[in-house]
Amino acid sequence: MRLYIFLFLFIGAFKINAQTAPNKTDEKGLKQGYWVKMNPTTGKPAYKGTFKDDKPVGVFKYYYSEIDTVKTIMDFRNNGTVGYATIFYMTGKKQAQGKYVNEKKDSIWTFYDDMGQLLSLETYKDGKKEGKSLVYLQNGEIADEKAYKNDLQHGPFKQYFEGKKLRGEGTYVDGKLVGKNCYYYPNGVPAAIGYYNDKGNKHGVWVYKDKDGKVTSKDVYENGRELNAKEADAWLLKNKGKEPKSEPSKETKGKTTGSGKTSKAPAKSTTPTKGTKK
Repeated sequence: MRLYIFLFLFIGAFKINAQTAPNKTDEKGLKQGYWVKMNPTTGKPAYKGTFKDDKPVGVFKYYYSEIDTVKTIMDFRNNGTVGYATIFYMTGKKQAQGKYVNEKKDSIWTFYDDMGQLLSLETYKDGKKEGKSLVYLQNGEIADEKAYKNDLQHGPFKQYFEGKKLRGEGTYVDGKLVGKNCYYYPNGVPAAIGYYNDKGNKHGVWVYKDKDGKVTSKDVYENGRELNAKEADAWLLKNKGKEPKSEPSKETKGKTTGSGKTSKAPAKSTTPTKGTKK
């Protein structure tokens, strides 16, 4: 009698294990149930998660190949077409968080440094940057705000020093600087003021000042090329009355950030000096 009971329990346990064993496919070759994919090089798990009809469902964990540490946690929904991702550094600190639609970045993504400090916020559509983008200073204030269209910077941008003091402002059109651009010292005095043409090249008069507002130099450009003195005089005479003033408006001079509208990612440039583009 005891032998029959033992065999019954053993066979039952075997059936349960067989049913829950990972890495199963059905008669059509579609992944079903719980899967553990191993890295062929390291022998460590590459991912763990559940499939239904070959599509991921629910929570998946993806691992770094070098160490047995989670790299990404994905929460799959809508028959596997939508995934909410949290990405981690090897230390376990959060690196990024956002959404995928059909395996492409979508909506708002946030990015962090290895200490957990918010670095930037980006907006995506169909895997491309689209809309507002922000970069942050260590104190949490906005350092850079801009906008994108079809993965190209497009629209007005603003950059800030600590204390929300305006550092620079201008406009991009399809990835090119266009129109008036102004850059400031921390005290609000304009450091460089000038224009770009519709090709994204410096064009016209550029004025450079010191921190006290004294003009240190004026340069004249034609489609990106700096003109010599003789060429500059001829250009100014020809365009007299046509060239817009290279002075900031009263509204923007020393202006500080307000609403924090459209724009984004790390502010790399410092106050431009003669010869720099941005």
